[in-house]
Amino acid sequence: MKKLKNLFLLLKSELRREGVLKNSFFVSASKALSSVANLVFMIYSVNLLSKTENGKFQYYLSFLPVVLAIAEFGLPTALIKYISPLVEKKENPGAVLRASLRIKFYSFLLLALLSLLAYAVTNENYFVLTILLFGGIIVSFISYFESLFVSYRKYSSLSLWNPLPNLIRLSVLYYLAETSIHPLTYLDILTIFAVSPLFVLFLFFFFFRKEELSWSAPKEEVKEKEKNLMLFNLWAFAASILAILSDRLEVFFLNQFHPSDIVADYGTALQLFSGFIIILATFNSIIYPKLSRLADTPEFADFLKKAVALGGLIAICLLPGIFLAEPILTLLFGAKYSNSISVFKILYPNFLLQLVFAPLGMALFALGQPRMLAGLALLRLVFGALFDFWIVPDWGANGAAVSLFLGQIVSWLILVGYFLAYFRR
Repeated sequence: MKKLKNLFLLLKSELRREGVLKNSFFVSASKALSSVANLVFMIYSVNLLSKTENGKFQYYLSFLPVVLAIAEFGLPTALIKYISPLVEKKENPGAVLRASLRIKFYSFLLLALLSLLAYAVTNENYFVLTILLFGGIIVSFISYFESLFVSYRKYSSLSLWNPLPNLIRLSVLYYLAETSIHPLTYLDILTIFAVSPLFVLFLFFFFFRKEELSWSAPKEEVKEKEKNLMLFNLWAFAASILAILSDRLEVFFLNQFHPSDIVADYGTALQLFSGFIIILATFNSIIYPKLSRLADTPEFADFLKKAVALGGLIAICLLPGIFLAEPILTLLFGAKYSNSISVFKILYPNFLLQLVFAPLGMALFALGQPRMLAGLALLRLVFGALFDFWIVPDWGANGAAVSLFLGQIVSWLILVGYFLAYFRR
């Protein structure tokens, strides 16, 4: 216990020296508010819908991160990597920004073509495809602008920006649920979730002074940066798509082998981990700019070790939360989702371990190794599909939770082995 306390004090002093604690305080608070708003939205939605309708909502909602990944094309991480050093040196990032907007335009064209193709070859509702298309584009700008806040180290502004999309979603949902003559359907709620953040996009330009954000640069330089971003983003994009597909694979298998009620059991338990996702995103957004700046220095390995140790300490602090599964789910949903309790307990260790291994993934990006991340994501997808095909048909929602955990073990072991070798150089 004494050693653990000494490690915590060492990490605290080091992170304070690096400015991480000061920067992360307001960001963490705003992320927490955003997480609470998102969680309340999901709880409210689940209670508005029947279990069958909720299963459909969870199924279609699982497609939104895939659409978002295509719309982003790996840009948020790449922007932090390329713009953070320029801001540190007080150089003009205009070429990178203009190049990134061109890439976003290409990704939107790709999404439109894929949507038309999906409509032509499947029986999916055209309205659902349209909502997913525009929702992905809108939310991609939310993450795009967030990466600029991080790159410019405007953490106070980021803390104000973070909760706005989820607060807007919750406000619109509450207003329509209370005023609508007819009960809201899963399509109504999907539309609210995907499209309502549109109302906060214009606020971004109130957080930056005109002279702070330059979009001008010579055409030749823009073309060069576009090429650099495309080459980097190609693998970052592949890593993002494969990782999201592997995370959502269980929902697709459940939908194939089981009724919507079983999908609802798994999806409802999964939605309760939105807080973990926010913690993970905050953690990554704080450490990644520093890792990018230290990538070619001797201090890189020390900072990475401390980041991993900090992730481990956060996971230990959150460990008792597993015992709250039954009272929380019973309080929120009654007996309607009692089957989700065991799913939550199986998923919980997986999300704790993600906090430990997250800095290693960020370190690969900082070292310019998105190709390796794409390879690891492909391994997760392949092993996840194998476990899903083997476990999900017979074991339903619990099997999906087990499969999600097992599918990540190989990639985690390879990631640890790589950095053990890296530190021995």
